[in-house]
Amino acid sequence: MQSGDTLYKIANRYGVTPQHLREANPQIVNPNLIFVGQKICIPIEPLPKGELRVLSLLFLTETGQPLPIVGGAVQLIDRVIVRAILNRPVSRAFFFLEPTGTETCEFASLVGIDCPSAVTGVAEVLWQIPPGTLGRVYVVACLEHICAKSDDVLVVRNS
Repeated sequence: MQSGDTLYKIANRYGVTPQHLREANPQIVNPNLIFVGQKICIPIEPLPKGELRVLSLLFLTETGQPLPIVGGAVQLIDRVIVRAILNRPVSRAFFFLEPTGTETCEFASLVGIDCPSAVTGVAEVLWQIPPGTLGRVYVVACLEHICAKSDDVLVVRNS
C-alpha cells in the first residue's frame, strides 16, 4: 500500500467491492487504520461470461516507486516497470507503445510480452526507453481466447 491509500481506493483500483476486500483480509481489524507497506490480499471476483478486464496500468521505477505525471503524461526515465493489474490471471500480456498523432494501432510497437504466473492478476515488463519517446502505452492481455485492452496512458521521456 502507498501513502494516501484507503481500503475504498484500493478496492476501486482493483475492481473489487470494499466488502470483499475486507472479507479477504481478516487481519485488518479496523478498516479505517491501514499502513503504508502493509500487505493485503486482493480477491479475484468472478465476472459474467468469463469477462476479462485490465483494471490499471502502472509505471514504476525499478524499486517500485510510481513515476510522476505532469500535464497528463507519465514522465518516463531510462528503465521503467510497466505493470498491468487485471481482474484475473492471464496467460499472455502484450505491452505496446503507439506514437502520438497516429490515431491508429498500425504504428504501435511492441514494448514487451509477459507470460505471468497462473495465480496472480499481474503482468509486467521492464522497458528500456530511448530518449525522446512520446506516445500512448496500452496492454492487451489474454486468457485462452478471451482478451482485454487497457485504456491508453500518455507517456513521455524527454532526455
